[in-house]
Amino acid sequence: MIEQLASKVHDAWWNEKKHQGFHSPSDCPNKRAPFPKFQKQCEKCHTDMYPYEELPDNIKEYDRVMVRSVILALSELTIV
Repeated sequence: MIEQLASKVHDAWWNEKKHQGFHSPSDCPNKRAPFPKFQKQCEKCHTDMYPYEELPDNIKEYDRVMVRSVILALSELTIV
């Protein structure tokens, strides 16, 4: 369940970044070929704007931590 929720959190974050004008390096209008997948090509590139499944595990962990934190907070609120 944590992994599924983390993916949803990432999707929501990604949509917000898109609304702010960011894009992945692979979608950069200034990209130079060949380009490293996780390297910025311009100021509006964000190296985490890839599908959750394609992210390195250390980046996925940010979303997992968020999910665990929210679950813990919710459980603490329901105890009170």
